[in-house]
Amino acid sequence: MQSSLTTSATSTELSTERLWIRPYTQEMALEFWQLLQKNRERLMPDFPDRTTAVISLEDAQNRLRVFTSQHKVGDMYSFGIWRKEGGEYIGDITLRRLARGKPFAEVGYYLGAQAEGKGFATEALKAIMRYAFQVLHMEAVNLRCAEENNRSQGVAKRSGFTLIKSYTPVVSDHPTLPPRPLQVYQLKKEDAMVTLL
Repeated sequence: MQSSLTTSATSTELSTERLWIRPYTQEMALEFWQLLQKNRERLMPDFPDRTTAVISLEDAQNRLRVFTSQHKVGDMYSFGIWRKEGGEYIGDITLRRLARGKPFAEVGYYLGAQAEGKGFATEALKAIMRYAFQVLHMEAVNLRCAEENNRSQGVAKRSGFTLIKSYTPVVSDHPTLPPRPLQVYQLKKEDAMVTLL
C-alpha cells in the first residue's frame, strides 16, 4: 500500500489508501479535544501528558499552537489522522526527535476506540515512517508500548519494527499507578527500505 506526500515549507500532508495524515491547525482543535474527551480514561495510562494537559477546548487550542511551533523548529511532528471516507478525525501520530539535530526519533500514536482493529494504525505508521526516512532523513525510529499492549506490538511488527529491549521504568508516567513494563521496538532506515517502500 503506497502513500503519497505533499509537502511545503509550512505544511506536510500524507495520503494513504484510506487516510489523510495532516499537521494540526487551529481549525482542528474541537475534534482533537472531543476525541480525547471520549477516550480519556482509556488513553490515560499510555498518554498521561496529553490527557492531563488537554482538559478544555482552550487547552486543546493551546496544545495545537505548541505542536505548530515544535513542527517548525523540527523537534516534534504531530499529525491528526483522518479517514478519507466520511472525513472523520480518528486519532493522532507523533514523531519526536530523541535529540535536537540528530537522526533518531520515537513515534507514538493513538486512535479513538471506534477506529481500533481496522488496520488504520498500521497504515498511518507505515506512512509516517516513509516520511521519517525519506523527508526527515532519520536513521532509526523507536516505538515504545506497554508489555500488555498486544495490539500496539502487532502494529509495530506488521510495520517492520524489531523488538530491541524490555524494561520497567523506575518512575511511573501516571502518578497513581506503579510503573508498567515496556517494550521498545526499532525500525532502521536500511530495513525500512525493504518493508515500507
